[in-house]
Amino acid sequence: MGTHIQTTIQVRMKGLDDVFHRTIIALERLEMFLEIEKNQEAKDIIEQTAIKTDRDLHDDEKNPPNRELLFGEVQLQCSALYFQTKFDDKEMFEKTVRYFLNDLLEWYGGRGEQVEPNEVENFFLPIVVSLSRQITSVADIMEAVEKYVGKIKGLEDYSDEEKELAVIEGFKAFVLADHNTKEANKAFEESGEDVVLTSHKRGDSIDGYKRLYLTFCNVYEEAIPVKLLVLTISNYLPELAEQCPEISNEVIDTFFEEKNKQ
Repeated sequence: MGTHIQTTIQVRMKGLDDVFHRTIIALERLEMFLEIEKNQEAKDIIEQTAIKTDRDLHDDEKNPPNRELLFGEVQLQCSALYFQTKFDDKEMFEKTVRYFLNDLLEWYGGRGEQVEPNEVENFFLPIVVSLSRQITSVADIMEAVEKYVGKIKGLEDYSDEEKELAVIEGFKAFVLADHNTKEANKAFEESGEDVVLTSHKRGDSIDGYKRLYLTFCNVYEEAIPVKLLVLTISNYLPELAEQCPEISNEVIDTFFEEKNKQ
């Protein structure tokens, strides 16, 4: 493989790793916000892998987070993931999805028993359909978020003053992030180093998978979200699916038939 092609692939993977890392930053910020709402001590018991790293550009003192902002941020990162995972090479695409899907499950595997399932689990579905390109547009991502997580305020829901502020703040954040990304990519390309993909491991992937499976069985009234989870794991991490023979479409169908009788 030519040096130029190899360098291009390395820069591309670095860009994808940065986008995925920012997705985990957004998830961890939402996770922390929701837990602190219930218990101020939560910040001492939740392990963080992305917040306050050098790629976390948030200044919560200047711009205190709120629920709408944090939900919107995760949705925005889903869109960034979708654009970043467009590969012409099918084998490279599948390897890439495998790595980041496993990393995501290892992150969820660390949401221990002291943390009750909530919208952080539900966001797995929009994230994973964006990562694996099971959708075809940003509009599909927004629809998935509304369907599986909840409706997020759009710009049309704000007052004129709020819209103006949102546009200004959004543009400033975009310019800063774009500048930092270009500088980081330039420095990386000039270094000639191989990309090292970031790990967000907080637990075991099998624990993350089972947590999501049980959560979706309890939260949703239909089988589709659960089957989407199971199909994605079977396609990209078959060795993990094989460790969970108790999870199958037949079991899911039976469970939801009984659930909907009640």
